Amino acid sequence: WKHEAVSKLLNDLENNTGKAIVLGGKQLSVDLHVAINYLNDLIGASALYRKGESDYSVINLSTDDEIANLTKDIKSGKVGVLINVGANPTYHLPNHFTAENLKKVKTVVSLNEFENETTSNSTYVLGINHDIESWGDAKIRTGVISTQQPVISPLYDTRQKEAILLNWINGGENYTEDIYHKYLQNNWETNIYPTLNRAVPFKEFWFATLHDGVTTFNETSIASYEVNSASIAGIKSTKKSNYSVILQENYFIRDGRYAGNGFLQESAHPITKITWDNCAMISPATAKELNVEIGDMIEVTLNGKAIELPVLIQPGMAEKVIAVDLGYGRTNSGAIGSDVGFDVTPFMTNKGLSKWIYTGATVNPTGNKYELVATQEHHALDDEFLRTDVRKNHEGEVTGGDETFARARGIIQETTVAGYLKNPKVLKEHTHNVFSINKDFEYNNMKWAMSIDMNKCIGCNACSIACYVENNIPVVGKEEVGLGREMGWMRIDRYFAGTPEDPIMSNQPMLCQHCDNAPCENVCPVVATTHSQDGLNQMVYNRCVGTRYCANNCPYKVRRFNFYDFRDNLASGHYKTESTKIMMNPEVTIRARGVMEKCTFCVQRISQAKQNAKEEGRTLKGSDVTTACQDACPANAIEFGNANDKDSRVAMMREHNLGYHVLDYLNVKPNVTYLAKLRNSDSLGVKSEHH
Repeated sequence: WKHEAVSKLLNDLENNTGKAIVLGGKQLSVDLHVAINYLNDLIGASALYRKGESDYSVINLSTDDEIANLTKDIKSGKVGVLINVGANPTYHLPNHFTAENLKKVKTVVSLNEFENETTSNSTYVLGINHDIESWGDAKIRTGVISTQQPVISPLYDTRQKEAILLNWINGGENYTEDIYHKYLQNNWETNIYPTLNRAVPFKEFWFATLHDGVTTFNETSIASYEVNSASIAGIKSTKKSNYSVILQENYFIRDGRYAGNGFLQESAHPITKITWDNCAMISPATAKELNVEIGDMIEVTLNGKAIELPVLIQPGMAEKVIAVDLGYGRTNSGAIGSDVGFDVTPFMTNKGLSKWIYTGATVNPTGNKYELVATQEHHALDDEFLRTDVRKNHEGEVTGGDETFARARGIIQETTVAGYLKNPKVLKEHTHNVFSINKDFEYNNMKWAMSIDMNKCIGCNACSIACYVENNIPVVGKEEVGLGREMGWMRIDRYFAGTPEDPIMSNQPMLCQHCDNAPCENVCPVVATTHSQDGLNQMVYNRCVGTRYCANNCPYKVRRFNFYDFRDNLASGHYKTESTKIMMNPEVTIRARGVMEKCTFCVQRISQAKQNAKEEGRTLKGSDVTTACQDACPANAIEFGNANDKDSRVAMMREHNLGYHVLDYLNVKPNVTYLAKLRNSDSLGVKSEHH
């Protein structure tokens, strides 16, 4: 299948000369990037380049040699003062700025927002402002300069890092809080404004730029897009030996700088669905070779370092390749981020194919066990109960089946571009006709509804995190997630189809469907969950007595129960401190222990829109309201509005040929419409039938 897939890719590139481009991630080696640039030149991708602008760097980053020389000077006692601004070299460069090495420097000064591994080894630690408390400007490409102004005054007794440096330069006298603000404005007036030839006075230009956040101007691009074909000759083939290790920034906490953010720690990894941990991701074939299962510990030895890691068997991984997320194993990252996961930063040296890819690792099972916690159960793709029309080989091993359960039940519905063009109503052939023994309620005016386009959704979790923040959803911690008690109102489900070697992955945002025939409503003994006249499935918190009948009766499993006051239960009440209290949205009730909660379609925003319309003397429109998840979605996959307004986007999506409702054959009449994903491959179409 690999040769067939490569052949199809090559044909696509050849048939789309000047319209296609090949991209390579930053983890790849320099040689591979050279090869990619050469390939793009061959397929005419240069026609897609924006040649009128280029990247701009104010100052070059330090090279490996410069850092190595600094480390050498530190060890020999030649460095008297070391100043660290907004960084954490002890953690990120553990082979250089160790605690032992820093002790050889008489004065170490750290300017940081939070305590970290480097501040623990510093002589002086100066607290600096957060970005939203700071002034600034930035230029990362030609022809564009952006500005930054503080949203709030500093909450604590901190200073802006640039102001600290200016104060030192000025001798430490006459410090004022606006010292950097004045410096910034003076620099623009003296050095930037005169070069732009603006017709307005500087003051007007300055305030307009702050308002817009950016100013643009004509500037010659300094980049060259010519490819030197001779550079290809220097590329050497890679000799693979033993196991390969790929290090990558974690999707949420990146290189560890956001480890102290509970929202990010608790967000499930888009592919593995692991929370509060990193792990060694390996293929099913490699797991079989090592004779390990999920949660077994293996010792990975690389570049003279041996680190023990828990195993996660991940479909789609290449054989004898181990992928591990960076950013974990922090030892000084506050109550939330400390002692979470495993630190693999010591693996990073200049001896790999790149800073992130290494060969020559050895792997040995240790016999130890470790609990990995995920928000979605782990099932092998060849598990018999996950398939319909199961196929087995002569040894009795499951080799495949026509559909996985998610597709067989109509949870995931997909087809191919070719199939859709041939028959646009292909998904409507299996539509279930709903019925009711009672007369349907008539929504004469407003009926709130949502649509989610699976062709746009990239499974990034931005919607889920935005929902956490908007609706004061508590972080519960690893132990409670392990018990299935995570509180997120919106989750991103991940489904696999295909084979373990060549899986097809599908994402699906899942939230309360606000069903017209909601099964949760008729089982509540105290009428705590009700239906509104505008189509909302409502929760009345002060009526709820916590029977959890509603959660048991919900087929989508989107209701969450407060088993504890989780804000007080996690990390010694971290989310009840003064700094976290002010983070709460005052428009949303903070739920008590013993109460059920779920997605409300951001009813607080609906209420505000109703009030605004009333004050303005006009009729409420569906477009007056956007939900938090909708605002956060970078792909504009979510639409929200009035389903009764036939001209609205959400109404059009409900009638679209690709539109479908999850589990509609249960007759619950959900009000969230999903647009089925179209796959651009004649081999990936998956039929969907309701049984």
